[in-house]
Parts: sequence; structure tokens; C-alpha cells
Amino acid sequence: MSLKHILVHLDSSPHTEARIEAGITLAKAHGAFLRGLFAQPDRQATSVIARRTSDHLAQAATRSEALFRAKTQEAGVTADWHALAHGEYNHVIRETIIWSRFADLTIFGQYDRDNSEGTAPEELAEQVVLNAGRPVLVIPFAGHFPVIGKRAVIAWNAEREAARAVADSMPLLQAASEVTVITVLTQATAGHPADTPRIGLLEHLRLHGIKAEASNFAVNDIGAMDALLAQAIDRGADLLVMGAHGHYGFPYLHRGSGTRHVLRTAPMPVLLSH
Repeated sequence: MSLKHILVHLDSSPHTEARIEAGITLAKAHGAFLRGLFAQPDRQATSVIARRTSDHLAQAATRSEALFRAKTQEAGVTADWHALAHGEYNHVIRETIIWSRFADLTIFGQYDRDNSEGTAPEELAEQVVLNAGRPVLVIPFAGHFPVIGKRAVIAWNAEREAARAVADSMPLLQAASEVTVITVLTQATAGHPADTPRIGLLEHLRLHGIKAEASNFAVNDIGAMDALLAQAIDRGADLLVMGAHGHYGFPYLHRGSGTRHVLRTAPMPVLLSH
């Protein structure tokens, strides 16, 4: 896989510019086409009226287009901008999922509860990664990320979602200067042999020209996601690669909540696949 078509989600939040800059950085690094998609609910209209674009939403879209075109033209990146036909809540989620299916990577911003006015639905990134069949990159609302992926951490548990995330992130991993594979051992997994799949992944990465090191640690089930983020922070990671889980029945009750926790709290960019 190569990154030749990157989609960046745009709305009226104060963090949109950071997403555009992240998209430009990756587009320049991989020679990719960058597409901006303005998609946000029209909170000033009822669900029926929202199917017609309000003046408020139209003005927001105009500002979005001006910012996106100015940034991409200044950077010399081949790009185009689009807006959804209207801002009905479910339409925003459904159409963004469809647009993402035709991109190699879609960039979203981490939801900021303190600046939620004029933003997309809180669950948008999660719904896209679970339903689009394509990888999602989430940029934190706090911090500045001029470099993404030079120090990458892979959260590895040898399951389908993790394998998909590794495959989808391969262009970024191949450009990284440091790659660490972290296996989190919880009470549920500590009794299972982890050496074989972990060594298998290192060999797989080596065949793709990626030199990686492995690390594993044990935690209580409840603190697994926080422990993973702490390990990534300790390594100075500017990219976390992990598989995303939806809501499943017992015994996988909390897996979807772990994905949501990372989406809401990760202090570094996170690439997720499902």
C-alpha cells in the first residue's frame, strides 16, 4: 500500500488548521493528493431543516475552503476541497464514512469538549474507522505535530485489528527512524505465550525494510490503555499504531471502550484500523 490519496476532515473548530498542516506534511512526504472535506452538523436547525444548508453553515464552509486552499497552495500540494450538501447529523456521519472509503488515509481531529462549538460529532472518527474499511489518523487537539511517524509505536496483540493497522501504516513505518512493538500483557493474556507472534511481527517488519525492537509489560486489565499511552510517551512517540475495536459481547465487553479512551486522551497522533 502507498499513500497517494489523503482525506482530511474539516469543520469550524479552532483545531482545523492543525489537521490541514498534518495533511500537507504527509502529502508532501508521500507525493499524495490531499482532499479536504467540510462536514459538520448544522446545530442551528432541526433535523428536517438541516437537510437544506443554512446561512450559518454556508458561511462556515466558505471560511473552511478559503483556509484550506490558502494553506495547500502555499505548500505547493495538489489538493481539492469539497463540502457535504447539508448538515443533518446522521448525514454527516454516513457521508464521511463513504468519502473515507475512497482514500488511503483519513485525518480527523481529537474531539475537544472545551471547544465543541462548530465541530463534527464526537463519535465521527470512531464510526469512520469501524465502518469505512480504511485507516484513520487522529490528531490531538493539544500540542503541535510538525513531524508524524519518526518515532512510531505499534500496539500489538497478534489479533486481526492489530495486523490490519500494521499493514495500513506500512508507508509511515517505512519512513520512521524508530519503531517499537509494544505488547501489553493483562491478566487475561499473561498466561498465553506471546513470544511467537511478537517475533513474527519483527521478522515481517524486517522484510519490509523496517528495523524494530520489541517490548512487553504486564498491567491490570483496567489500566491497559493508560499504560500503553504512558509507554508511548516515555519513548517520545509521535505516532501510535493500533487496532480499533467496536462493541462486542462477553468476553470482549470493554474492548470498544479502550479504543474510545485512546481516541479521547492520546497525546500523540494515533493511526487506527479495524
